[in-house]
Amino acid sequence: MDRIQSFIETKDYKSLVGACERIELQYAAEATNHWDIVEIYTLLLLGYVLVDDLNSARYLRKRILAANRRTDQIDAAWRICTALLERQFSKFYQTLDEYQWSNLAVPLVVDIRETIQKRLLALIRKAYTSIHKTDAAQYFGMSEADVVPALMGEGWEYNGETGILIAPKSTPVQRERGDLNQFSRLADVLLQLENH
Repeated sequence: MDRIQSFIETKDYKSLVGACERIELQYAAEATNHWDIVEIYTLLLLGYVLVDDLNSARYLRKRILAANRRTDQIDAAWRICTALLERQFSKFYQTLDEYQWSNLAVPLVVDIRETIQKRLLALIRKAYTSIHKTDAAQYFGMSEADVVPALMGEGWEYNGETGILIAPKSTPVQRERGDLNQFSRLADVLLQLENH
């Protein structure tokens, strides 16, 4: 478990997922008391959320059910996955907050909240030019009073009369213009290809 703990402490979640998958395979080959497989399953489900691999979480859930290894903590981790799959963000935040997670799972749960909020911020910034503070509060699992300053800190503007948050203007990416030499070289290459 020391390796698992170090992956959690360094936030190396890809390595955490890989290590948990190897432990699951070793446990399937030879069941030992060396690993708490139920804890490993929980960490693996949460790890899949952090590396954005919910399809693998689905297959893990099937293996957990087939092995009859369900626990309250595994079920809570699965509720997080289903809430994300179904885009039910209020249910997602409720599950994060309500369950008493194990000591190993707590840092993952904290990072899941932050990671999902960052992903949603990027998605909402691309999808919306403006959003009502009530909707934003649901997406980010915050109260309306907290979501307004949080988004304003990210460059959003707030209209207090309408309750609308306005996304920051995205700056277009400047592309370099090709010069005539590049065009000439491309034409030469095309002519050579046609002649061969």
